[in-house]
Amino acid sequence: MIMENESLFGKINEFFSQSRGRSLVVKGKPGAGKTTFALEFLESVRQNTPISYLSSRTSDVSLYETFKWLEGVSIKAEEAATSELVNVNTESLSKLERMIEEGKMSTSIEGNLVLNIQDLLPEIKLIYNFVDKNFNGNPIIVIDSIDAIAEKYDMNENVLFSLLNADLVEKSGANIIVIIEAKEKPKLEYFADGVISMDYYLKNDFLVRTATIEKLRGISISSSPIFLYSLYEGRFLPLDRKPVLYPNSKVKMPKVENPDLFQVPLGSSELTKLNPTGEDSVPLGSLIILHREDESTGVNDVVNLMKNNMVKNAISQNRGVIDVTSGSYESSRVLTASLENEYLKHYITAEKSKKSNSFIINLEGKSIAEDFPNEVVDFFLSNSSRPNLYFFSSDFLIFTYGYEFFGDLLNLINGLRPTGAIIIITDDDYYKRISHYASLTIHFREANGYVLVNSSNRRLYAATPEYDADRWPTMKLSEIV
Repeated sequence: MIMENESLFGKINEFFSQSRGRSLVVKGKPGAGKTTFALEFLESVRQNTPISYLSSRTSDVSLYETFKWLEGVSIKAEEAATSELVNVNTESLSKLERMIEEGKMSTSIEGNLVLNIQDLLPEIKLIYNFVDKNFNGNPIIVIDSIDAIAEKYDMNENVLFSLLNADLVEKSGANIIVIIEAKEKPKLEYFADGVISMDYYLKNDFLVRTATIEKLRGISISSSPIFLYSLYEGRFLPLDRKPVLYPNSKVKMPKVENPDLFQVPLGSSELTKLNPTGEDSVPLGSLIILHREDESTGVNDVVNLMKNNMVKNAISQNRGVIDVTSGSYESSRVLTASLENEYLKHYITAEKSKKSNSFIINLEGKSIAEDFPNEVVDFFLSNSSRPNLYFFSSDFLIFTYGYEFFGDLLNLINGLRPTGAIIIITDDDYYKRISHYASLTIHFREANGYVLVNSSNRRLYAATPEYDADRWPTMKLSEIV
């Protein structure tokens, strides 16, 4: 399993848990979700960490609806500091106040209002007051956004950042998250301890959102500093990269139910998101294509994860499975380690060999028609219930029969349809040839170490493993919006 500090929030939490204060700049174009990101992080730590939020907005009511706790930690300009500062360093603040008194700070005229830098001091003093009350408590303050606040009061954002960074971070041990609206502010970013850049782009006509760790001082950044995320229902959902791992001990199998002879279960409730009918099964005779748009370890792991869960579900109901794929050896190893033998008798693989085994179909490799006559299929699945599952992969068929197997495969599929569902794992070349025969097509591609999955042109999901009590992995699909 991925360690907690390898996730996006895990890295940031480790960054802010160092022995001295840290400053983090969050930048990105409008709509990237900078505010939502910062507030979601505050929510993840607020039970054990003092937090505060300063906003440049006229009203934050819409944010309060999503983050119910936010109003209680928001800094409001109309409030006044209630106590004398005892612990927090105020050296830079005092210098700023002297500059104001000496008239060295400018004013700006907006309509009939004269805005002076002194108007900003109550908000700044409230931040100091918060740090003073939580001195040595590793407090975190979000400033949203520093360039908007600086512009509102005709103040250079670099001056404002330097003030807070010097007094609160470097000399008082507090942490600040500074949101900037500009695409970049090199000077401010240079002096900050950490920088995260948020962005979004289109990949195959789907929206993909990325958060890139540009630097986190004192923290080791992995070789994949780009994290995908979703803004699902107004919340920031960081998507973690997790390896697919299988248990080495036996797992509990679900209670056997009498299968519907005319519906074939998909093996996971999550797959209802990919099925146009919204059901967790497909009709008897369906042809499902698992289309690998990218050839990568991550894509192969997720495709095999989906397949293994379909197999596990089928044999738990005593239904038959024939696996004619390049991943059959690995699936057989995983299932043998995890399941009892009483279930494994329903799982049949195929290979080009002369082995004598009642669970392996020996292939001559001359033609599909010769290797899979009806009597062979019926013999190997004679102890299993229907409907069956039949898995094929184009790379295995090419390896075994050469490139001219397509016609024989279609004939075989037509013969198998009355007895179950057929799943074909294929890459681009053969996908184009067989796609129009499919009842359901699921596409897999990789982006920044994540596997993205879709079955329509409307919704894109990130696929990650989730583990049950027995450490068996199932597939979780998180929609990217």
